[in-house]
Amino acid sequence: MKRSKELSAHFRLLSGTVFLGILIFPTHLMAVFFLATENPEHNTTPPANAAEARAWGLQGIWRTCQGTPIAPRWFLSAKHIGGAIGDPFTVHGKTHYAIARILDPDSDLVLWGVTESFQDHAALFREGDEIGKRMLVFGRGEVRGRPVFLKTDTIQELKGWKRGSGQAMMRWGENIVTEIADDPVLIQEGLGHMIGAEFNREGLPDEAGLGPCDSGGGMFLWQDNEWKLAAINYAAGGRYKTTQQGNGFDAVLFDEGGLFACRDENCRAEDSWEFIEDDEVDQPGSIWGTRIQYRSSWIEENIAAMPDPETSIILESAQEPTGPFEAETAWSLSQIPLALEIRVPESRRFYRMKTTDRVRLLAPILSDDKLLIPFSGR
Repeated sequence: MKRSKELSAHFRLLSGTVFLGILIFPTHLMAVFFLATENPEHNTTPPANAAEARAWGLQGIWRTCQGTPIAPRWFLSAKHIGGAIGDPFTVHGKTHYAIARILDPDSDLVLWGVTESFQDHAALFREGDEIGKRMLVFGRGEVRGRPVFLKTDTIQELKGWKRGSGQAMMRWGENIVTEIADDPVLIQEGLGHMIGAEFNREGLPDEAGLGPCDSGGGMFLWQDNEWKLAAINYAAGGRYKTTQQGNGFDAVLFDEGGLFACRDENCRAEDSWEFIEDDEVDQPGSIWGTRIQYRSSWIEENIAAMPDPETSIILESAQEPTGPFEAETAWSLSQIPLALEIRVPESRRFYRMKTTDRVRLLAPILSDDKLLIPFSGR
């Protein structure tokens, strides 16, 4: 198993300002972009292969990023994206609403329970060696940005691309898993294990990097005749300078040689930057995802304990705002608006709701003999 070279180095997160690269200080993600083309329409439709197209269809829209259904009523995403009870998750052309949240204390993963069952869900890559396997990656971010050139006395050498811009749209790409990051520092910081793939100059036909808003997208590996979810996009690339006095920029590079790379979180001190010698051999940046295999037991145990996320909701009522409160069991869930539906009480009642996350009750809606109690995340 190949280990990451230096975990105190650089990640850039993929959800806005970050690109991940365990070697420098990686940033959170933008969008899948490609070594071979800058065409913004490239791979914006499902793959021709039916099994790969199924994995494409399992990528849902969560906030401005993504999530993947992994059980009839649960999807998995990246914790750093955020989100709240009541937020929509759209997959297979249908919108579901989050009603339960379970944060993983030991990684960037988060489980979200939804209002109705999914059409389909992904299997997890629970065991086996990821190294050397072809990986499908999915994202909903920006196209690649301006090229990064290293100037020498006689030439300008292309090294990769800066963080891009433009309309976010779904794309797919491919890469090869090259390493597992299981350094104790990552575990101590609550990031768990990562799987990494280099962004190589001589890569696969659809060799892909990641960028902002690719966060939460799935990394899939082929096993037992299906594409299984092996990781959730976390970060890519790093923060670089072409000269010691120059301005820093986020980028994913196929060769970091000859550039200065940020080696800490703030990149402000002079000693934050380390020069990378320009060897004859490329020193590629990497893309990173939170490793499912490391947290598969946590995922499965939590879903098994609450297969129906509605069971996380407790509605109570009382005649006075100070109580005593008693459980209301005769309620149902409404999607539009997201609300608890009960019969109109015969006398004045005060209601409160408990669930896995903080929520607020909105103004009730009277409809014939029914009362809707809308709610949302705080």
